[in-house]
Amino acid sequence: MSDLRKAIGTLDNLVAFEAAARHGNFTRAARELLVAQPAISRRVQQLEQALGTELFERRGTRIQLTPAGNQFRSVVATAFQSIEQAAKTLPRNDDGIVSLRVNVAAASLWLMPALGDFYASFPDIRLHLVCIDELPEFGGGNFDLEIRFGIGAWPGVESYPLLEETIYPVASPDFCKAHAIDSVEQLATVPLLQLTNFSSPLMNWEAWLPGGHTPIIRHFTTYAMVLEAALFGHGVALGWHHYVRRAVDRGDLIRLPIEERKSDYREFLVVKPGASSRFSVERTKNWLLELAAREEPRQGRGAVPAA
Repeated sequence: MSDLRKAIGTLDNLVAFEAAARHGNFTRAARELLVAQPAISRRVQQLEQALGTELFERRGTRIQLTPAGNQFRSVVATAFQSIEQAAKTLPRNDDGIVSLRVNVAAASLWLMPALGDFYASFPDIRLHLVCIDELPEFGGGNFDLEIRFGIGAWPGVESYPLLEETIYPVASPDFCKAHAIDSVEQLATVPLLQLTNFSSPLMNWEAWLPGGHTPIIRHFTTYAMVLEAALFGHGVALGWHHYVRRAVDRGDLIRLPIEERKSDYREFLVVKPGASSRFSVERTKNWLLELAAREEPRQGRGAVPAA
């Protein structure tokens, strides 16, 4: 190992190089590894210095493997594949069952479209989704991972930021044709769809509307019902970006020309104490973090330590 360290520096340098070579981009490699882009660049430079040769040609923000880089990539990729295959065959005290507790909106509107990729990537993991609308306090229920909305740093658990809160009004195409809405003031003149039990102040129409108005507000007990009502043209809903993005992209919902709002709240991935020691839980956790990173690139996605 000492000779290997002299040749390459740290193993982190190899991991950074492999990801950058596979993506052809330092930024995308950083997103996958959940680190800042300068960290990838620094690790690759350290590897090049240790090897005494350039692995990438740098042309502004673009990179391309050199002949030496191509040769080294082939060796590194083969070695990583061998290690991965060997790791999968090792005996473990792990039944492969991972329970994920999540609210119905996150499960159906964000997680479900990506589950095919998870099943294909981890055929040996049996993911049990425990879907509920009102999450109980910690300590109840038998789960390994949980997607929880808040500000993080809950006592006794590790929490990882997933999706930032970005909210904007949305409505169906037919509703938009019948009602011309281009200002917050005009929202007070049309029916508004309200989630009855909400955690974020931004999910309350009262936080959006100016004073002196008495709008028609239609209440629903789940966020899925709010969006369903919006799809049927029953009013304007407050769209949580990561839950309505696909409907907006398809044209099923229209994003109204009103400035979006953000808060310090977000979805977090919570790991139950002791669960992270299981290999299947760790792989599921990393997959969820990578899924969120692909949708919402950020830097410095470290864990929020238990209080």
